[in-house]
Amino acid sequence: DWYQLLEVCALFSTLIGDADGLYDPQTYNDRLLLGLKGTMSEAELHILKQRMSEGRKAKARRGELKFALPMGYMRDLGGTVIKDPDAQAQAAIATVFEQFSRCRTINGVLQYLVTHQ
Repeated sequence: DWYQLLEVCALFSTLIGDADGLYDPQTYNDRLLLGLKGTMSEAELHILKQRMSEGRKAKARRGELKFALPMGYMRDLGGTVIKDPDAQAQAAIATVFEQFSRCRTINGVLQYLVTHQ
């Protein structure tokens, strides 16, 4: 996308500016410098993604990695996963599982839920 943007800017004589200066993508030297900056930015993004991934893995190894819980579950103050104490939520989830074991298809569960509102 960066190189396409440079091409469009060159076609319409648009200057590109950043904290380091002002660049004209129509000139060879500025275009070369902008290309290098784009490549360096891409490499930096790759390194950041790697670091974030390694951080997630380290959290998982320590047992600290937490994801959003599915409906019907929550975390108590200590961080333990528990069923939602709301009786209506527990009943709705139990109904979905009961109907799935009876119907054996998601479509069957959906039809049951639509019929019974």
